Amino acid sequence: MKRYLKILIVGIILLGPLAWGLLWKYSKTSYHKLPIMGSVEMTGDTTPWRIPNFSFIDQNGDSVTQRDFEGKVYVANFFFANCPDVCPRMNRNLHMVYDKFKKEPLLKFISHSVHPEHDSVPVLAEYASKLQVDSDKWHFVTGRKKDIYTIAEESYRAVTAEGDKPSNFIHSDKLILVDKEKHIRGIYDSQDYKEILRLQDDIIIVLKEYSDKK
Repeated sequence: MKRYLKILIVGIILLGPLAWGLLWKYSKTSYHKLPIMGSVEMTGDTTPWRIPNFSFIDQNGDSVTQRDFEGKVYVANFFFANCPDVCPRMNRNLHMVYDKFKKEPLLKFISHSVHPEHDSVPVLAEYASKLQVDSDKWHFVTGRKKDIYTIAEESYRAVTAEGDKPSNFIHSDKLILVDKEKHIRGIYDSQDYKEILRLQDDIIIVLKEYSDKK
């Protein structure tokens, strides 16, 4: 009798995670959908924030637009290559997320330089090379400062600027999760390990939303 009990316990230990994984993958009711973030109007309705069309240049010198993210979920952030403290930690933590999902074809990453005067294509190429990332998966982009700062302040809603003009310097330690419809689904503190774990969980949830629609 004890032998059968031991076999039963071992079976539960071994098959439990598999059963839970299958339940997560195929069940349409095993999670709560993430809200679509937006502005609350006077009527009480919420107008979703949506990332508009853009055009930047990445570390390979290639043009990067919304078309490169068509049908993709992606994580966005803002940094500059010679940042001494916040940015290195931010992109190291983001690299943990990248490493976890690097084989997921529906997820991409885009890091916008807020210091385009310094962060040329060669500088971004060196920066990406040190992180050892796939350039088709994670784009480090530069462009016109006005364009970068406008999309940062007006669309991503997760940055602050020193001063009241787009020409002033932007600081942000946030990571922004964007879905296939270009809606913001979450904003995360890149310096907090618990927030990194929350981002990973939320990516899984958003990807599952789309798999459930099929």
